[in-house]
Amino acid sequence: MRTAKQCIVMIISLMVFFGFAGFLHASDSSEKISLKLQTHLPPHDTKDTLNKFVEAVSDLSDGQIEIKLFSAGAMVPTKELLNAVGYGTPEMALVAEGYWHKKIPVSEVAGMPFAFQNLSEAKNFMFDQGFGELLKQEYARHNIYHIPYDTYSVGLMTNDPINSVEDMKGMKIRAYGVMAEWLTEMGVSTTYISGGELYTALSTGVVDGAHWGNAGPMYDMKFHEVVKNYMKPEPIVGAWNILMINKDVWEDFTPVQQNIIETAAMAMGSSKETDENLVFSEKSLRKMQSEWDVKVNHLSEADINKMKKAARSVWEKTAEKDSTNAKAINMMKEFLKELGHLD
Repeated sequence: MRTAKQCIVMIISLMVFFGFAGFLHASDSSEKISLKLQTHLPPHDTKDTLNKFVEAVSDLSDGQIEIKLFSAGAMVPTKELLNAVGYGTPEMALVAEGYWHKKIPVSEVAGMPFAFQNLSEAKNFMFDQGFGELLKQEYARHNIYHIPYDTYSVGLMTNDPINSVEDMKGMKIRAYGVMAEWLTEMGVSTTYISGGELYTALSTGVVDGAHWGNAGPMYDMKFHEVVKNYMKPEPIVGAWNILMINKDVWEDFTPVQQNIIETAAMAMGSSKETDENLVFSEKSLRKMQSEWDVKVNHLSEADINKMKKAARSVWEKTAEKDSTNAKAINMMKEFLKELGHLD
């Protein structure tokens, strides 16, 4: 495990690599900046996901920028965070990309089912293929500056095993966004339930299963105590958590302060948090199997192909929603062709 000092060294290396030389003089002002950041996560996950980022921002700014964390619902209901950050209360938020797909349709392209094969491909699409710039433009319409934070896979845990696509038909699953659209294509009935109510909904049979990130976050949410099946492969590789910052607040920062926040997010989120989440997920799934009798159900190639066909139907329907979506889906397809994943 890296020490805090080692993490700062990593950030410095990244900043030099990306040309952020100005960070050596953290500020041209002694004025303290205090920011509030609310997440969509419970308290434990909020700390695990963001503590290192908060520490890095403070250290690199010589204590000038201080961020206070708030878990889901502590300041405003999660469903109101987009508008709340746009107005500046709180100034920042961390949420799952695609949560506001009805207001920002292109956001749901970040996490298309059966698109990328690993998280490195998802990161390259976000940072190097132009998708991140599309997102920034759309969030700016809501007075928000958008920063990709960490990327992860989205799995599915259910009461009954899913050994074939036929097993999915008739199930009732907690889902939202493109995951819900894909499940609907697979003959599943979907409903949205907030994180705080999910355990009870699963334990009482209100729903037959749910997604909450991959096996790591599901383990933290104790899904394994009440549902005993995990489906492989995971339908989505490359979903994202994102940082939203009030655009007026962002533009008041000096370029150095902006560099500090973006590079801390890159180092602690898309690098460190993504990698740690991947390892934690693998460990958590093993614990679920060995200590809680959770079964991992692997689908056949024929069933995976049926799922891919349904996923591509979702891609096309997503592209039809507006011109920005169409542009993003075309970008994704071209990238997948270059990778050899799409004819």
